[in-house]
Amino acid sequence: MIPEADLWGRLPLELIERILDLLVDDYDQDPAYQWTTLRHTARRQMRRIERYFLWYWVPKLTITLYSGPRCQIDYKLSNHTSEGGFETSRVRFQTSGAGLSNSLNKREIHTLWSQYSFENRVAHIRLGEGILKKGMTGGYIVNDTDIVDLKVENDGLDIMFNWRKTFDALLREEVMMRRVQAEMALDKKMKLAAENRWPPFPRIQRLALVKHFVLDIQMAKRVAVQQHRLKHYDASNEIKLGSLTHESQHLHKQYLPPLPPVTKPRRACCVICSRQTGPSIFEVVSCEESVVLSLDGWENLGKEELLDLYAEAYGWNCYRCLGQENNIEWQQISKNDWLTVCASGAEKLHGVQRWNPWF
Repeated sequence: MIPEADLWGRLPLELIERILDLLVDDYDQDPAYQWTTLRHTARRQMRRIERYFLWYWVPKLTITLYSGPRCQIDYKLSNHTSEGGFETSRVRFQTSGAGLSNSLNKREIHTLWSQYSFENRVAHIRLGEGILKKGMTGGYIVNDTDIVDLKVENDGLDIMFNWRKTFDALLREEVMMRRVQAEMALDKKMKLAAENRWPPFPRIQRLALVKHFVLDIQMAKRVAVQQHRLKHYDASNEIKLGSLTHESQHLHKQYLPPLPPVTKPRRACCVICSRQTGPSIFEVVSCEESVVLSLDGWENLGKEELLDLYAEAYGWNCYRCLGQENNIEWQQISKNDWLTVCASGAEKLHGVQRWNPWF
């Protein structure tokens, strides 16, 4: 039997490259794997994949700047993509101003960007909204990874950044979360099996996994990545993660020192309206990311079961977010409410939902 290394050594270079081309193309809807793994198989593949990303995935990247609970300003690739063709790594993103309000002017936008830092991620990155995971609701990549070499221009209406390093940060953390999630899910299944609580039927198993993804894994995997990020950035632990906020503490469940007492009276009608900060990544994920798409083989499930799983996840999210942890009935009520709302099944399974503190 010929060793694999010798076998590859006997193949013509053109054939090897063709095989690698086909392998890369097989993962054209998995940018994280393409970028972090396949890009490093050969120098030609690195250039090929990077050109593909610049042409295909960079235009499908959205950077969202937040101002309080209401305002979300999206930045997309401008017509003037870069200043040096493919060889440069800097790209220009612009906002159309569609998210602006009378209460937010260009000076305030520039101020928001001036506050962007490791400890204060006022902007998040989204990749492939309505495209990844066959366009399924909550199937795109969203994170608050660093926008590398950020430069703000035109009073904050334009930004420039290094797209290669930004994609590297975004997709490396995506792969890390997949690995952590797989380990946590396996541990959970083994624990349930040891306690004779692992259901015998695949459909019930999927419902059980959805519950544990929502309650035990979805946020925990992001806490693990955030802690890894902090350790890499500042081993002394003197820097704090702005992602771990008091507003999202019910999600990430990490200890935070108490806030100082409020000295100014609230001028708005409720906690949401009086809030000055935008959402943390944990709040965004709880609204936008579907745990159903973390299930192995979800692509092979029928529409009816997918709707049931999405509703199950929604119910457990309400159970957690609204402080009903000891009220199992609440989860079922919320699940049934989701199933009976007016939108059609197609709209529920293929919609784009952004963070909204009122829903």
